[in-house]
Amino acid sequence: MTPYARHLFICTGQYCDPAGEAQALYDKLPAMLGELARYRNPERVKRGTCPCLGVCQNGPIVVVYPDGVWYEKVDENGLSRIVEEHLKQNQPVEDLIFHRLSE
Repeated sequence: MTPYARHLFICTGQYCDPAGEAQALYDKLPAMLGELARYRNPERVKRGTCPCLGVCQNGPIVVVYPDGVWYEKVDENGLSRIVEEHLKQNQPVEDLIFHRLSE
């Protein structure tokens, strides 16, 4: 497997995402990530969906590892900010964070 720098998960669970918005967000990720989606890029962001991250509210939930940053109520604008600010500029989007593993 080629190396990657971060892994982004989007919860698609029915309680977290009852309107089914998470899959649409996931489908937009490759275009948003640009070079960070390129398979051979060592700074690549691996992405995936998860049927349950255990939060079960305030979704869609997006988690960035290994940073351990958990975002809530992520819409397309929020996901764009996470990609641009957190993944590309290393500045987590503070107003969308509800949990950090280091805290």
